[in-house]
Amino acid sequence: MACKRVEMHVSRLVTLAILALLTSCSPTSVVLDPEAATSSTTTASTSTTGTSPSTTTTSTTTTLTTPTTTVPAVLPELQFDEAGVPLNGQSDGVLVSNTGWVLPILSGLDRGRHRIWTPCGRQADVSGGKVIPEADFVLDPGHGGSEPGAVGQGGLEEKDLNLEVTLKIRDALVGAGYSVVMTRQSDVRVPIVTRAEIGQALDPIAFLSVHFNAGTNARSEIPGTEMYHQIENADSKRLAGLLYEETRAVLDQFDIPWVALGDSGTTFRPNQAGGDYYGVLRRPAPVVSVLLEFAYLSNPAEEELVSDPAVQGQLAHAVLVAVGRFLETDDPGSGFIDEPIFRGYGPSGAGRTDNCTDPMLE
Repeated sequence: MACKRVEMHVSRLVTLAILALLTSCSPTSVVLDPEAATSSTTTASTSTTGTSPSTTTTSTTTTLTTPTTTVPAVLPELQFDEAGVPLNGQSDGVLVSNTGWVLPILSGLDRGRHRIWTPCGRQADVSGGKVIPEADFVLDPGHGGSEPGAVGQGGLEEKDLNLEVTLKIRDALVGAGYSVVMTRQSDVRVPIVTRAEIGQALDPIAFLSVHFNAGTNARSEIPGTEMYHQIENADSKRLAGLLYEETRAVLDQFDIPWVALGDSGTTFRPNQAGGDYYGVLRRPAPVVSVLLEFAYLSNPAEEELVSDPAVQGQLAHAVLVAVGRFLETDDPGSGFIDEPIFRGYGPSGAGRTDNCTDPMLE
């Protein structure tokens, strides 16, 4: 783990150094928000440099040589499984389109064009935009658009709460020097299979899917926080344990009537084949992934608590601290549940892309 941490830090420092050099050459703002024109959300900034044509001079003439791009002999086609869902693991890096969408790259074409994976899991060729080859963290605000998730009795929708907290997590991580890409930055639906592909394409330290819970009214003396880890990934399990510790340290400050299931903690959920049930854990693999269920939005007392921006900020800081411990220490985390309650084998995270309309990408 020590070697892995060193590699992570070296990679981040090199990336930051390159970005600093590029910025000094030709700064360009890149908006990651599809609705940035009407949003007050802070945006990420990267830079790019143009390639100047080389000049060859003779005594009488000047010849301008235009750079060329090698086009693959056979352009890749998006591959699908038997259910018509795209197979994960086909892309390398992402393209942030001129309209703000984060698009996994299938191949580079010519003249500044790329073959990409659309938000709805289709294939398209897109011009312009900015390429991001990798990121330290991919943050996934759960649900969005036509998928509200849990809804509190006071009307707070999980999709909105997930986004608000994830934006604060992003700001905390970026403030600490990490590079971050979010799967969405506005109220839009992005299918799970595409969210997972963004994670794979950027090869991050971790993919974190942010959620709030529903489904029980059982009173508890402690918060019902659940951190789901990948079954076969030890790093995912340790990171989930650290996230659980830091989240509990925040929520334990508050004396409110909590609700919880009997196996709340650092846990897992298998599917019928014994793999990870949740698509946000199964599909990004082998990327280290954790599904965070901070608290129960369905409990009015907890809904009121987590709607407070100050509490949201504390939860974001808890994630930052947990990440730092994951990278800088060998702390094992805690809250591990060896035998979680059986929650059924119903469909979840299948990656369906039906009833999805792709937005304007350029």
